[in-house]
Amino acid sequence: MGLLPLCLLRNFISSRSEMLSFQVTNSVSTDVPDRGDALIGIMWPLTALACVTAGLRILIRVRKRAFGYDDFFMIVAATCFIGWSTSLTVYAKYGGLQHFQDIQKAGVENLALVLFLNWLSQVFGILGVAVGKISVAALLLAIINLTELRWQRIYLWSVTIVLASLVAISCSILTFAQCSPAKFLWDKRVGGTCIDPQVMASYGTFTGSFNTFADASLAIIPATIFWKLNNSAIEKVQLTIVFGLNILTSICSGIKTQYLVELSNRTDQTWATYDIFVWVTAELFLIIVCGTIPALHPVLQFLRGAFSLLSNKLSQPCKTTSTTPFSQDAELSFVNHQRVGFKTSKEQAVVRAESSDRLVEDVTTNNYEHTIG
Repeated sequence: MGLLPLCLLRNFISSRSEMLSFQVTNSVSTDVPDRGDALIGIMWPLTALACVTAGLRILIRVRKRAFGYDDFFMIVAATCFIGWSTSLTVYAKYGGLQHFQDIQKAGVENLALVLFLNWLSQVFGILGVAVGKISVAALLLAIINLTELRWQRIYLWSVTIVLASLVAISCSILTFAQCSPAKFLWDKRVGGTCIDPQVMASYGTFTGSFNTFADASLAIIPATIFWKLNNSAIEKVQLTIVFGLNILTSICSGIKTQYLVELSNRTDQTWATYDIFVWVTAELFLIIVCGTIPALHPVLQFLRGAFSLLSNKLSQPCKTTSTTPFSQDAELSFVNHQRVGFKTSKEQAVVRAESSDRLVEDVTTNNYEHTIG
């Protein structure tokens, strides 16, 4: 059941790619295979939907005066997604999704620009995926800070924030540092030397594997928090599913990782990296949307309550109802990032002894202060 969205996304990518590739191969330039339109047709619908989702998240947070670090990082991730899609659109327009020998026919200047955009877009993808992960980790840290959970906090800081940042930054640096001077990477006219391309492919595969692991952990760790609550089993399942959607990002990352060996392909680099671009697009989309869904829960609850209220009024026109749009199951009210009132150590001990789900109930609407640490 949890794999259904990913299956639908994969089917969309496959069908969209096949349809647009068919259109390309049946166009006037049938002698020059070009998958540029196929990539653009996949990329921009996902980019638009991700940006709308992130924008709705920010709107909700700003209106509630609950803008937090996780929101900032999600904005950065969405910005990287736009940079990724924009650079690849220009890349495709200059023939970047054709075979290498076909691009060479357009001239050396065109080839140099295409190769530069190929590598530049990869940096947007690397950083966007990492920052999206940091956003999810920041949201979980804001929740954990309302508890006395230790190992989860240490893990999130050390692996999904610090280590993820170091891996992404080092991979981005290596992308342009693999040749000296860096310009020799995309313009062979300047002269220079490069490391073995297999080094970049190996480190890229390591980065992809790490991201797959980190995304999976971001789907599992919430369960270690919510299953300690005294809520009903159904409520625990709902919470676990909402935050566990990151497993879709992990699966997508795993699919992408198998194609990263093509980073060592320099004989037909532009054609070989197509699958990487497709799956990084899907990964960026999923990390933004799945990372934003928990923050959209208040508006989803409001809509559910509003429809319920409207339904009650239509079915019982003579009765009035006091149903409020927001139901009292405050399972995700902590997403507002509001500060817990300070308690003495004795009061904290009493609360912990009574119920772990004071995590939610102790959230006050006074003195907003967002922290992650």
